[in-house]
Amino acid sequence: MAVSLSLNFAPIKTLHRESYPAISPLEPENNQAGKTVLVTGGAGGIGFAIATAFVQASSSHVIIVGRRQGFLQDGVKRLEAEARTAGTNTKISGYSSDVSSLEASEKLWAELKEDGIVVDVLVLNAVALGPGGALVEANLEVVWKAYEVNVRSLLDHTQRFYNQEGKRQKYLVSVSSSMVHNLDNENSFLSAYGATKTAGQVLFQQIARDVDPARLQMISFHPGAIYSDGAREGGVTKDMIDVWDDGMFCLSRSWINEGVEANLATAALPGNFAVWAATPAAKFLHGRFLAAWWDVNELKHDALQEKLNSEWHLLRVGVKGL
Repeated sequence: MAVSLSLNFAPIKTLHRESYPAISPLEPENNQAGKTVLVTGGAGGIGFAIATAFVQASSSHVIIVGRRQGFLQDGVKRLEAEARTAGTNTKISGYSSDVSSLEASEKLWAELKEDGIVVDVLVLNAVALGPGGALVEANLEVVWKAYEVNVRSLLDHTQRFYNQEGKRQKYLVSVSSSMVHNLDNENSFLSAYGATKTAGQVLFQQIARDVDPARLQMISFHPGAIYSDGAREGGVTKDMIDVWDDGMFCLSRSWINEGVEANLATAALPGNFAVWAATPAAKFLHGRFLAAWWDVNELKHDALQEKLNSEWHLLRVGVKGL
């Protein structure tokens, strides 16, 4: 039995499967000129798509972080080519670091400071799938490694990001997962992943509750189900999930039956959505969980904003039924 990773939110009737003007990095409202952006896990997959979108949005400096030096340098070269194509003057850098290591992250942020770099936008994208199967039978060290990547690293890097010198506005975008919502699924092949991503999401929203969005704006989102190299290496097979996005987002029949409008799409959607999330226009969603395919114009509707203001738990993780 395959898992469905669809996320329906009743107030949103339009689901996008490709980028659209409101989130385009070419729109003046989404311009990132003058900003330095750091993307963990930015050399490939969703992270690379996000880094590409920030290049297109004219960021002054895009930094990608990863563990594999060769893969990282290849990502830098491809982003430099994208900057030339887009006609931006974006500087591209790659820093080798393991987000699960406290020593490595301390070294990374120390190097950034030594290089005179202040990060304005932090995108936390690096992830660990953890072991498949039942948690009671899983290797404890491997499960805990997933917690170090998917939970501890969020707090580690958020603290270092927040405590940089200077008082200028900062934006934090966390690439989350529909698994924080779909934990009750019958299959357990992603039990460790779901548990750690949910723990990370709760941590994220607790941090967001403690900070003023005028100083640190925080938004997390589900980018789509991408069958990446990381998923394959983690033992995930195509038949485990009934709808993969893979750059050409598939349309769930349930959405059609509900009368939801949708378009076929390209992989630019999550990247461009991340750019929009790092703008003042998204401030009203501070601390909440979103899906990249939800129409942002509908999210900004007055009635929904009133609902968000009156219901703190809306689009946040918590216990239902109490």
